[in-house]
Amino acid sequence: MNRDVTRAVAARDAATARVRRLTVALVAVGTALTAAFSSLAAGSTHVAKTTRTARRPVVHAPRPKPVVAPAPPLVGDRSRVPAPPPQPAPAPTPAPATTAPVVVSGGS
Repeated sequence: MNRDVTRAVAARDAATARVRRLTVALVAVGTALTAAFSSLAAGSTHVAKTTRTARRPVVHAPRPKPVVAPAPPLVGDRSRVPAPPPQPAPAPTPAPATTAPVVVSGGS
């Protein structure tokens, strides 16, 4: 039985070593990818690499012609009958008296 225990312990230690090596490898790959993408991102936003766009000529829309208003009437004849004076506005009707609204505070 001593031999079985020794084999089980050796298998366990070998599996632990494989997991440790895999973990170290994955951490190294992750760190390398992080560095690669970080340098790529930093290089893509560099200020010196800005591009200039070609200027397009500005096209102005044609301006509409100004609207010409008709000329005001000239001074009228004095032979016409003068216009009647305007009627005064009717007096406003008085507003009905209001009572204070009923207010109930609280509730049921």
